[in-house]
Amino acid sequence: MTLFQRYLFRQGLWPLLTALLALTGLAVMTQSLSNIELISSERETAFAFVWITLLAMPQIIAMILPVAVFLAVAISMNRLISDSELTVGAAAGMSRGQRMSPFIRIAVFAMLGNLVINLFVQPVAFREMRESVYEIRSDLVADFMRPGEFTDLGGNVTFYTRSLDDNGVMSDVFIQDGRGTESRAYAAGTGLITRTSRGPVMLLQNGQLSQTDEQGELSTLAFERYEFELNAFLDPASAFFFKESDRFLPELLMPTAADIVRARSAAVLYAEGHYRLAAPLYNLVFALFAACAFFAVEHRRTGYARFIILAGAGAMILRLAGFAVQAAASDNMAYNVVQYALPVGGIVIGLIILNRPVRFLRRFRRAHAEASA
Repeated sequence: MTLFQRYLFRQGLWPLLTALLALTGLAVMTQSLSNIELISSERETAFAFVWITLLAMPQIIAMILPVAVFLAVAISMNRLISDSELTVGAAAGMSRGQRMSPFIRIAVFAMLGNLVINLFVQPVAFREMRESVYEIRSDLVADFMRPGEFTDLGGNVTFYTRSLDDNGVMSDVFIQDGRGTESRAYAAGTGLITRTSRGPVMLLQNGQLSQTDEQGELSTLAFERYEFELNAFLDPASAFFFKESDRFLPELLMPTAADIVRARSAAVLYAEGHYRLAAPLYNLVFALFAACAFFAVEHRRTGYARFIILAGAGAMILRLAGFAVQAAASDNMAYNVVQYALPVGGIVIGLIILNRPVRFLRRFRRAHAEASA
């Protein structure tokens, strides 16, 4: 790049970072509302709230990055044209392509960054977030452990513990289980919730089990160790598994039979995988549409607000169509081709408009008329 092009690059880079920061902050505030509800309902710390919010940011950044690119190109070009700096570059012999190349470079760098986020950063962050949310929602100690109080767990089950230490060890545990036709009562010296392959269980030690059968007869059994199943008291929404947004690209495009069953169909996984590859192209589409608002029209002393609005509306309509096609591809894999066709078509349209075909045709007709005369 020449010195002037490096200057144009810097003029476009700072608005991009500013717009990205502002849009990300707004999106994070919206995302935080659901996290606040999760943390408050589960009585977690502020650190858990911040951590889960940060883990959701890669996907947010990837979605708003094309909009930030559009704003950066539009803001920087509008200022440069208002100060006649791009006009000076044209007077110095720079072509339209040379003046546009720094902004296209910004869009290409944004596209590459978007691709890295989609393929690597987002799956890593979302897997960690999924595990963190699962641990919070399945933290039964925080859910119903009230030392010194009888707690109704639902389904005719009552729980009591005298005390709970910092390591999660409960002392003098009592559980009344009235589910089914037989009534059971567990009394143990200590209890500890632990995770097993079957799910969370309460490990009771040094206690006895009192049981009343259908005939009303009471029997008592002493035990040194007993595992009380807790799966029935878990929220079904807290079941742990990786969703499509948590998976890496090979897992989406080469799914196993278990992955397909979990996702309901292979089309859902393929749609997400092709979306990860196609979505970064919209950074270039938005940059070209923003440039069209300035370079595809004659110089305007009254400003370019009308053309910026039209270009922004066209870019957003194309992006929304991309989301609609992704949803359609989840049911029909044939639409995956359209996920690439939309941004590629947008790039072609942007290039055609930048070359001003109407102006070219007008000149061609004028030259043809003069030659005929």
